[in-house]
Amino acid sequence: MKEKEISGWYAQKELTPEEKATQMRAVEAWYDKKHRLNYRTVPVEIPGKMMLALGRMAMERKVAFPEFIEGILEAYLRQKKVNWEKG
Repeated sequence: MKEKEISGWYAQKELTPEEKATQMRAVEAWYDKKHRLNYRTVPVEIPGKMMLALGRMAMERKVAFPEFIEGILEAYLRQKKVNWEKG
C-alpha cells in the first residue's frame, strides 16, 4: 500500500499544555460571544390565550406589545439580579 503524504494544511505543530489551554480559552470566548443569547432574537412560544391576555394588558397600559414584554423580562431579570446588559 502506498503511503500518502499529509498536506501541510492538516499538519500542526504539537502544542504545549499552556498553549492548548490558551487556544481553548480563545475558542470558548469566541463561541460565547457568537452564541450569547440576545433575548430580542430568541423565539418564544406563548400559548394563544396567554398571548391574548398579555396583548390586552399592553393595550390597557397603552404600550406597544414588544415594549410590554421587554418590561416584564427586564423586571424579572432585575429581580433575579441578572445583569443581561453586560456584554
